[in-house]
Amino acid sequence: MISVIVPTHNRARLLFDRCIPSILAQTITDWECHVVGDGTHEETVIGMEELCRRDSRFRFTNLPHFAYPDNERLRWGTVGLAARNFGLDYAKGEWIAELDDDDEWLPEHHEILLGTARRTGADHIYGISESTNGQRRWGEWPPGDGKFANGSNMYKASLSFRYNVRSMVETDRTGDADLWLRMLAAGVVFGFVPHIVHRYHESGTRSHW
Repeated sequence: MISVIVPTHNRARLLFDRCIPSILAQTITDWECHVVGDGTHEETVIGMEELCRRDSRFRFTNLPHFAYPDNERLRWGTVGLAARNFGLDYAKGEWIAELDDDDEWLPEHHEILLGTARRTGADHIYGISESTNGQRRWGEWPPGDGKFANGSNMYKASLSFRYNVRSMVETDRTGDADLWLRMLAAGVVFGFVPHIVHRYHESGTRSHW
């Protein structure tokens, strides 16, 4: 089973109109989805409670809003990390896939990544992310800082890595890049598949948080 983790904060329309429909559209249906609110507003809470009643694959937790630093770069790199770590701590699946609340997956995201990982033996597999205007793409080999986008990847839950604010500050990396490079340094086997699996929306995921 794949554990999908979606951190969210006051983006109910994007969450319900774009993000969640792309999860429901996956060609592989053996997944659970834990939406983790970072002190998100009532519209999201009500909507998620209703969704959880309709579909038992969904879970929802609304954490107290995390106090983020005033420094713009640190804030950009750390928003949502507490919610992501909470989702990782309570994941039930063998694989982890994260999706921002304003982005979307192509329907074959799970099928392509999981199939490639099983075929190649990779512990962390990633594909290509494309911006919705078609102007930007992320996803190339070998793995490294800026080589792929969160949302276009999937990795084994047994790796037990977590986002670490102290490490990202010390290395001057974003939380995502710091997590992946720590995995790489520890010998995690990465794999790459040259297919678009994720669409990135330029809608200020971190700036609004």
